[in-house]
Amino acid sequence: MKDSTILMDISRKNLFIEFYPPGGDSGQVAYRLLNLDTLWQVSSYPVLSLYGLSGGDYTLEVREVMPAIGEAATGSTLSSRAALPSSSVLSGPGALSGAVLRIPIQVQEAFWQKWWFWPSVVIYFLLLAGVGVYLFFLYDFRQKLKLHYVRNRIASDLHDEVGANLNSIAIFTELLRKKVANDASLLPILDRITSNSEETVTLMRDTVWAINPENDSTEKLVERMRAFGVEILAAKDIPFEFSVPDLKHSDGLSMEQRRSLYLVYKEAVNNIAKHSEAKNAECTLKKEGDVLKIRIRDDGRGFDPGATFEGNGLRNFASRGREENMRVSVTSRPGEGTTVTVEVWV
Repeated sequence: MKDSTILMDISRKNLFIEFYPPGGDSGQVAYRLLNLDTLWQVSSYPVLSLYGLSGGDYTLEVREVMPAIGEAATGSTLSSRAALPSSSVLSGPGALSGAVLRIPIQVQEAFWQKWWFWPSVVIYFLLLAGVGVYLFFLYDFRQKLKLHYVRNRIASDLHDEVGANLNSIAIFTELLRKKVANDASLLPILDRITSNSEETVTLMRDTVWAINPENDSTEKLVERMRAFGVEILAAKDIPFEFSVPDLKHSDGLSMEQRRSLYLVYKEAVNNIAKHSEAKNAECTLKKEGDVLKIRIRDDGRGFDPGATFEGNGLRNFASRGREENMRVSVTSRPGEGTTVTVEVWV
């Protein structure tokens, strides 16, 4: 009907239209879709078939093709994509009649063809990514809380139970020493038990300190290193210089790295106190990029690194240097002192 609109739902992609031109069934029609075509197309029969229409609004224009006689029509509005069959024209292309029939066509759009579909997809994936990131950080935070709790529990148990047992061993050993004071053969054994107990207590305290989450900072580590070095070397009358630059942004050491670094430092300081016969000692910490460098140096008698020693100090340095992104090197010559360099990647 005139001024009516052809409505097509989303399930229908093809449109079939049959016309009844004044020239009868043998007449031809020219048509174009204003939204898609700029040129007229000619159909040999008064039938149109439109395939694969996507969602949207169209206007179909249809005109009857009138056969031209003699010379080809010039100056007309015809611009045909397809030439008329030779059987339907006498000379040249056909001319278009003046009457134009306009048929509105409205094809229902699928939801993915709506303007809001792709923005919605983008927003959906952004929300999904945001939820994923939130859940990841929430999980990571909860895991850190669990680890924090476990470390507190272990530190407390070691300090209360293991520490108490070790202290009791030392006390009982001293009592036993007084009772067997006349038996000289037992005294070396008791001295060894006392020494091992005290060493174990010290090692246990260092482990508890490293495990305790309250000490998870480079500043705490530096202060403990300074206090230990001053205490041990002052007892041997060895001046000790501890030099540390600004390390406020160096909190990248893990618990294992802090413990290994501190044990290497303790071993180096103890070696200075016991074997170096040094007059001066120093320790320097500095940050170079992602590497924290610690150098412990003395001006003592030194030694030959290639020689064989009964102690485990050098072997401990080597084993520590193979773990926790750490490298330990020892440089020494007889009469020229010793330098221990520790590099930790943070």
